[in-house]
Amino acid sequence: MNTRMMTTCLLTAVCSLAAALPGFAAEKPSEKDQAIENFTLSDYYHKHTPNQAKVTGGMAVGVLYRTYRSDLTRRIDRAYGPSPEFWIDASWAAMSMKAGLVPQRDHAKVAGAIVEMWTQHPKGAKFGHKGIQQYITQKHGIDTAGNIMIARTNPPQRQQMRVREKLMKVICLMHEFQQVLLENADKYKDAVMPGYTHLRHAQPTTLGHYLLSIYDPIDRSVKMLEDSYHAMSLNELGCGALAGTSWDIDRELVSEYLGCEGLIENTNDAVSYADGYVLVSAASTNIMMILSRLALELEHWSTLEYDFIDFEIGAGSFMMPNKRSNQGMLEKTVQGASTTLGALVETSSMSMKLPHGDMNPMAYAMQEGPMRALTEVDLCTEPYLYQLPCMIVKRDVMLATARQGYSCSTELANVLVRKHNMDYRTAHDLVNHFVVESAKQNIPSEKASLEILQAAAEPMVKHKLDITEAELRRILDPVHFVEVTDSRGGVSPKEVARMVAERKQKLIAARARHLARIEKLEAARAKLLADLRELAGESAAAE
Repeated sequence: MNTRMMTTCLLTAVCSLAAALPGFAAEKPSEKDQAIENFTLSDYYHKHTPNQAKVTGGMAVGVLYRTYRSDLTRRIDRAYGPSPEFWIDASWAAMSMKAGLVPQRDHAKVAGAIVEMWTQHPKGAKFGHKGIQQYITQKHGIDTAGNIMIARTNPPQRQQMRVREKLMKVICLMHEFQQVLLENADKYKDAVMPGYTHLRHAQPTTLGHYLLSIYDPIDRSVKMLEDSYHAMSLNELGCGALAGTSWDIDRELVSEYLGCEGLIENTNDAVSYADGYVLVSAASTNIMMILSRLALELEHWSTLEYDFIDFEIGAGSFMMPNKRSNQGMLEKTVQGASTTLGALVETSSMSMKLPHGDMNPMAYAMQEGPMRALTEVDLCTEPYLYQLPCMIVKRDVMLATARQGYSCSTELANVLVRKHNMDYRTAHDLVNHFVVESAKQNIPSEKASLEILQAAAEPMVKHKLDITEAELRRILDPVHFVEVTDSRGGVSPKEVARMVAERKQKLIAARARHLARIEKLEAARAKLLADLRELAGESAAAE
């Protein structure tokens, strides 16, 4: 099987199994949440990653840098077909007929032609802006087609519809990524490793706690994407050139046909709308900022100098035969973050220093930055669905590195306060003297000397401490530190497990919210087609 076939098989299997997720099987709403809870994405990707993609197979295939696809994204594609422009023009035409802007004598011809275009895709028909009017003009003449665009201006809603479509797909992807993070956080909740501040050993942590620290800001950023969806789902149609119109239009009905969540009511606000696009670009930049930090640390930790992790998927070098696991996708993440930041700057500046009204940048160019930002999120996030589940974690190396210094010294000071009637500042100074002297003598924490600790204590507290050397070494052990550091949000495996379980439930709710958005679009499309059929004099039929 060649590389392309292998990749295609992988994608097909991914999409087939994805049907187990809520939203792919909307006919069984009672099973939605259970499907998410029982579906283990990491295990799936680990199982279905082609052997040729693994380092042990000797080569890497093109499984990275693809646009994310799933059954949910295909439902979104269907909802937007044949094109966003067709959906907009059909919605406006249906409203115009219902509101009496189009003479009743023309309803059957106009609506019938739109249904024909929608369901039969006749040869030569154009589905872009004004394509419906052109088709009806060719079929029935301008006297029939001439009023279906009345009170319309060009190009309201087209930019928003395209950004909204891409945004919906990216939210689907981010939910998958969040699931992978949660699964791996749970899997590695007891994988002890050094925690760093200012690039130096600080306190022990676990890989699971670290991954959860990535999950939480990603989750906040995904909520920004949800806010962005609302901003991109506000109807601006009916604004006219800036003042509205004297025609008795029904803007709310158009909003319903398009599955919008609200209306940009003020008509001048509608023709100068820019802030929603900035919100999309800002949310995307937030995601890429977090991903870039994750990528940097994963790349460092997978080097020989750290040797904490490795990846089953990797690439070699064209020249150097010793290279077996270059992580180009991690470097691509940093590159993508820069591109996304550039898109944010472009989007933010596009509408600056312009009159607050209808200008070309707002009418034609606001979508460019958000679309580029969303594309970078898409291309840079999708590989993590494969890479993280295939990550090889070297627990022994991480623990041994964590044991090299005195990163548990805070807990030793805590014990001195709790058990030896000492204030924390005195305990802090005592332990600092102990650590400095131990470092001078090159004594690692696992061989900590009680004699040095007692020598540091006597000048400060005027007596020896009631502690054994075995107890001292246990307190300074990273495994013990992780177990007892169990305050809310702390590194204790039990606390990490609690946080993971809580976030899984919230992710279920987020998936359900997004499924409801997709279903709303499908329902809006179904209503539009049903109304057009009714106007055409047809009996209701499924699309």
